[in-house]
Amino acid sequence: MTDEAQQELESLLIEMTEGELSSEQGHRLSELIRQYPSAKQRYLEYCQIHTMLAWEHGVLGDLQLPEFSAAPEVSSGIFSFWKPLAIAAAVLVAGVILWPQWDAPLKLKPGETVATLTRNVAASLELFGESSEFSNGSDIRTGSYQLDEGLVQITFESGVDVVIEAPASFEIHDAGFMILNEGRLSANVTPEGVGFTVETPDAEVVDYGTEFAIEVVGERSSEVHVFQGAVEVQPKQRDSSSDPVRLVTNQATRIDHATLIPLGISVDTQRFLRSLDEPQPTYSGNIRELRPLAYYRMAVMDDGYTLKDAAKGHGNTATVVKGNARRQPFAPGRIGSSLRLGGPKTGGYAKISSGLELPTTEFTIMAWVHTQTLPRDAVLVSDMNLSGDETIRFGLIGDHGYLGLTLTNGKRALQILDSSPLPLEEWTHVAVVKTTEGLKLYRNGVLVSSELSKGFEAQPHSVLSIGGIPKDSGGKKRNRRSGFWYGRIDELAFFGTALTGEQIESLYQLTPSI
Repeated sequence: MTDEAQQELESLLIEMTEGELSSEQGHRLSELIRQYPSAKQRYLEYCQIHTMLAWEHGVLGDLQLPEFSAAPEVSSGIFSFWKPLAIAAAVLVAGVILWPQWDAPLKLKPGETVATLTRNVAASLELFGESSEFSNGSDIRTGSYQLDEGLVQITFESGVDVVIEAPASFEIHDAGFMILNEGRLSANVTPEGVGFTVETPDAEVVDYGTEFAIEVVGERSSEVHVFQGAVEVQPKQRDSSSDPVRLVTNQATRIDHATLIPLGISVDTQRFLRSLDEPQPTYSGNIRELRPLAYYRMAVMDDGYTLKDAAKGHGNTATVVKGNARRQPFAPGRIGSSLRLGGPKTGGYAKISSGLELPTTEFTIMAWVHTQTLPRDAVLVSDMNLSGDETIRFGLIGDHGYLGLTLTNGKRALQILDSSPLPLEEWTHVAVVKTTEGLKLYRNGVLVSSELSKGFEAQPHSVLSIGGIPKDSGGKKRNRRSGFWYGRIDELAFFGTALTGEQIESLYQLTPSI
């Protein structure tokens, strides 16, 4: 940047903080920032300092600012220490524009509260690159955010609810406008919030009273999925005459960054967490009436790793071990949310507390499962310890996705196996029942296999895990990478009795079709 341009930038920034920036000066400031990277950096420094002060002190209405006329002269190279702080405080009072929206109306006031953080699920959230203490009920101000871990639910003043999943980068400009630079977002828009707008690198999405979701994958593409209602998607075509895409219920579009041409795609109801609250359908009520020993609905918990036991009178919580997974472990489930596991590559699983004890004579294990791939010997439930000892394994057997249960007692094994593999990318209801006579295996409420005990005597199990097998305490990789579920597990229930075929079929039928 030339000395002349730098002096002009300094002058415009001072005019901006004094609240006297004209429309022409605002456009000139935008031109300088577009033209010179160092000008953009200086502007961002102003915004960052302002945001830290705003978060710490609110509106700073009582702060006494020094007179600029009494300030010492500054060189054209860099500000002295005090001046950016004073200017940043003045920015809080006067309001500024945010650099990505150079051509937008000068309506943004960084630091202004426009929403509330309704839920914080193990979130690592930064505002203008600075970590801040966010908790349920915290004010959400205008600014630029980075979500590196976890989930957040933000409720705008209009009542619009937005759920954002890490990793994500987004900007909040006001109560009705935000930018999603990268990541996943789902929105539930109230009638009062009609017109809520989300901009992506490839399009502008305007809501007309709906429930929709957006995913931005870096500089590759933007996708918009409408679950109910209607939105209008305007691609960022250089030709301003291009028509927007109107999406209604169960429609979706992808806009590739390279072409900016809308591509019709299938709506994906299983990709986005649209609510962080677990519904209470008839299915879960009937499960509880059967008095399970433990029941994991896979509800989203604020700590990001606890699986709550929803069984009456029991507290056998489970703890998620994320392994190498970057995303949080909760995803859309068959009912509400589910436990998401990334297979052998991530090595994630959950460990159940030692209080859960299945009888050796009779028991039932039941769940909804969703497979992305079929890893070798992928576990649904197992008691394998660090030494490799195991008395019970319910999951995939072999390499081709056949579901089965194996019991061992140190002398012999008893096994039941399905006759066909689990389908990929579908929710399947599965149940295995042990009686005094033998084993029974059910899929979608139908008996698919049975096996007699033939004198087999089961032995007590050790601590159970869900979706994988434990790693050693030093965190070293196991020599054997098999055993980890790749997909989702939902509504996992353990019973100390042998449920009948009629009970299992009835529970399956209670769940509405997707």
